[in-house]
Amino acid sequence: MTKNEIQTFAKNYSDKDFDRIKFDWNKKHGDDFEDKNYDFRMKVCETIKDDFSYSSDKLILDLYLELSKCAKETWCVYNSFHLFANELLERGGIKYFDKYVEGASKSMDTNLSSGRLELSKERISEILNHIKSKIANPENESEIRGFDYMLKRFEWLSEKESEKNNKTEKTVEKKTNNSFWQRFKSKFNL
Repeated sequence: MTKNEIQTFAKNYSDKDFDRIKFDWNKKHGDDFEDKNYDFRMKVCETIKDDFSYSSDKLILDLYLELSKCAKETWCVYNSFHLFANELLERGGIKYFDKYVEGASKSMDTNLSSGRLELSKERISEILNHIKSKIANPENESEIRGFDYMLKRFEWLSEKESEKNNKTEKTVEKKTNNSFWQRFKSKFNL
């Protein structure tokens, strides 16, 4: 399939297309491992990963979950898995948070990769508030399985975002001060 054909597939993706990207495994490992949709799924991922704008939420969600299932059985994760995790959360926030946790929880590899997030400050705050609310008032214990870990992850992301903002403010302040001193020195020939 050409890049244009794959982009068209992505633009028009619907439930009827799921069978083409789903993890369709023969229940074997190592050299005997087979997933009849692996090559096509990877082509779709490689085609859309740099520009998700023409991909539906449904396609991003389905690929994220199917990639996580594959990772569990191959004992490795697609190197751009984190981009799908990020896009899923940035687009849908708490709407897709349970699905994010489901994919992240498939294996150690998906857990680590799904933590490589570059979310907006607003999205991090929304998700962090959601996690705290769910932990404080769970409907049942299975509903919040893994949330303690996610709480730590999103608190860390929030701190990282704050540190980044502080560095930006200091850089702007430093540039402003340097600019002032440059003008001052030139005015007085220092």
